[in-house]
Amino acid sequence: MKIYHPITDTMHLSTFAKALLRLQSFALIMGVLSAPAGAQVDINAPPIANVIVGGAERRCSSFTGESQSRDCTADWDTILREDPAFRHLAKRDISFAADYEFPQLTYSLTHTTMARLRTSPDRLFDPQRKAALLNHVNNQLATLGEQVSQEWRVLEPKVIHPSAQGEAALTLSELAIIRSALVDAPPSAPRKLQARSMRFSSNRDSVAIMQAMVNAARALNGGAKPLIGIVSASSGPHPFVDRDINVFALQSAGADAVYLPVDGGFRQALDHNDCANMRYYYDSYANLNPQRPVLHADLQFPDLALQQRAMCDNGGALLNTTLRQIHGLLFTGGNQARHLESFVSKDSAGNYTLLSEQWQIVQSRHAKGQLVIAGSSAGDHIQGGGHWRGRPVPMIGGGDSYDVLKNGYSPGHGPASDTPGGELREAATVYVPAMYPLGGLGTFRFGVLDSHFSQRTREARLIRATHDSGMDYGFGVDENTALLVTQADVAGTTHFSVTGAGGVFIVDVREAVATRHPSPIFELRGARAHYLLPGDRARIDVQGNLTIELNHNSPVLTARADAESLIQRQLLDYGSGHFLKLATTMGMVGAHTGFGTTEGSKNKRMRQDQPFFSALLERDAQTQFRQASPLGDSPNTQTTRVSYTGLLVHFQPCSAQCASPNGGSAGEPGSRR
Repeated sequence: MKIYHPITDTMHLSTFAKALLRLQSFALIMGVLSAPAGAQVDINAPPIANVIVGGAERRCSSFTGESQSRDCTADWDTILREDPAFRHLAKRDISFAADYEFPQLTYSLTHTTMARLRTSPDRLFDPQRKAALLNHVNNQLATLGEQVSQEWRVLEPKVIHPSAQGEAALTLSELAIIRSALVDAPPSAPRKLQARSMRFSSNRDSVAIMQAMVNAARALNGGAKPLIGIVSASSGPHPFVDRDINVFALQSAGADAVYLPVDGGFRQALDHNDCANMRYYYDSYANLNPQRPVLHADLQFPDLALQQRAMCDNGGALLNTTLRQIHGLLFTGGNQARHLESFVSKDSAGNYTLLSEQWQIVQSRHAKGQLVIAGSSAGDHIQGGGHWRGRPVPMIGGGDSYDVLKNGYSPGHGPASDTPGGELREAATVYVPAMYPLGGLGTFRFGVLDSHFSQRTREARLIRATHDSGMDYGFGVDENTALLVTQADVAGTTHFSVTGAGGVFIVDVREAVATRHPSPIFELRGARAHYLLPGDRARIDVQGNLTIELNHNSPVLTARADAESLIQRQLLDYGSGHFLKLATTMGMVGAHTGFGTTEGSKNKRMRQDQPFFSALLERDAQTQFRQASPLGDSPNTQTTRVSYTGLLVHFQPCSAQCASPNGGSAGEPGSRR
């Protein structure tokens, strides 16, 4: 099969690097799909600089099985036949299983594999601990002789000394290095690929978001098919697993796509000029504290391992050239700090201050209007950074609203849950609140970014992060929704709009007043909240002033003198969306106030009663509600949608019961008084 790689001929690559690229199975670095029929891009309009997606898009993927799923408009026989993204593939090439197939592997304890272990990077495996292990294994070799082609469960007792317990126990990272050194190379065979089609996606909001990314990159390429890079460093359980679906999605949406196999392990190997040991860096980093053990990614994804080595060699020359030629860069979801560690290294104090050449290329090209940055979930957060009014724009990582109101944020020094003090609370998805003070890539400087917003009830989380960091504004993007951000126009004004299933919450804390109690408990009065839906717009001028324009075609929802005050318990329960529901109901019934508390919480992730917290939502002369058009086929949102601007928001702890402004304690969720 011919490899389509239009940028290769313009590069000064070694023969070895070119050969590595040509060895990739199925040769899917680039796509060959033309733009969808009827796709139009206004190349004279202010270019889109950022596509910030809140996560949880619904897309048509092969890992749900061969038959038609609710996210697809056809079965996979039809999709493979009619979507040009798969024109070179047959059904036998595609994986329809939930997980990638893993090769059956054996291990050998020989003088050759011992030499591999001995020469593994000392910076990844403490030399003294390694020496103790090698001494034990040498004794085993002298007693038992070489052990060849055994299952790990059989070989493990001969490798790991029984005394390696407690503090002396090997880390997950060290175990990964040991197994990487001792594994036998499996027979070479093409792997099956997981596929994703946007042409046959049944969710029009997800399609619109992906098309917005592609169209924004196409505009930067003069209306021609764009080349978009993909970074999946944040993905769990490890980066390689999200490569295929994102490459295919972009190809199906009308772009060429190139996978950029950067991650924290890649960063370390490149920084130390040790690309030959890439597999150790990759597996070591992936096993710092993963959702599940990650072993032998280079053997499960041999084509991607070869590409990763080629991108690392010669000081990252191939990677740098690619970054200079793409029109868009897409960051996938997962853990945003893992994206950060792909482009920024830590200094001796453990802070993210050492900016890589790759970071500088991305930041510079974006600032010049040559590169659109897009990302979902973790790819939302990583876009933030830079400086606003002389202050660094931070990045949030971990924590729910209640946890943040009670405990505040700790400085982020690594991926959430991967460092001491960042251990899990109750479940693998609950992380201690962390804030990375210097932010992410620095391509969105207007304030703090947040994702999965209304669905995970993150209003308090964002408001505290915005105030504590000295920002003016915070931006929370709902699931299956994108905030579209333009480059500054000739007057220096940046424009914001919304596409997708939900909305974007913008908080303005410039006039808010916070009270810090003796503990980290947080109290704030006077934040101004805005909630934008598709058709609404915002802008920030060159002086930094925010203006909101709700859709004039949506009817105004006026306040009613006879409307009862609203009360909402369980306000901050994760996954409840109760803050949005309370504000929406205020608009619909014309209430002047809405009062919510954490009383009666059914939150399973963290208790919300020590103390209780309350929130008061108030209308005043600056507040306006408008009713948006009904929903289409978008899930996980309310039937009635309401946008608003200038809503006053106050948070405070309750000493015992939370008393509403009109007297009495909170009733059942959604009750009125």
